[in-house]
Amino acid sequence: MAFWGAKSDKVALLRKVAFFDGLSPQQLSQVARLADEVEVEAGRKLARAGDTGRELFIIVDGEAIVRPARGRSIRVGRGDFFGEMSLIDGAPRSATVEAATEMRLLVVGQREFWQLLSTAPSIGRKIMAAMAERLREANAAYSANP
Repeated sequence: MAFWGAKSDKVALLRKVAFFDGLSPQQLSQVARLADEVEVEAGRKLARAGDTGRELFIIVDGEAIVRPARGRSIRVGRGDFFGEMSLIDGAPRSATVEAATEMRLLVVGQREFWQLLSTAPSIGRKIMAAMAERLREANAAYSANP
């Protein structure tokens, strides 16, 4: 795992991630201070179902496979995120996530996550919208399989 990140490099990177669309340069700079940029190799487990979650992961480059305890696996990529549910409710992770390719991620710890939401409310709205969409998909899948 490699860490790097002059703040100006991170801000340039953040501008390229759709998750951060609409943030001002000042907000992007604040996010850059809160997030760690990480590289991981293919095959690395990023989260395990049942474990305590303490980070939000935002995919900058690469793809991962999300394997929920029940239901079908999905592939996620650039601009997608995971890990937010455990940060919000403190419950164990609901899925195992593994890097399908080499990846670059932005990782935001629990304390920084709450700072991020207060700093950039539009990110909170994006997270809520994504969580609602995921819940609707899960409900539809559950309803289809009695």
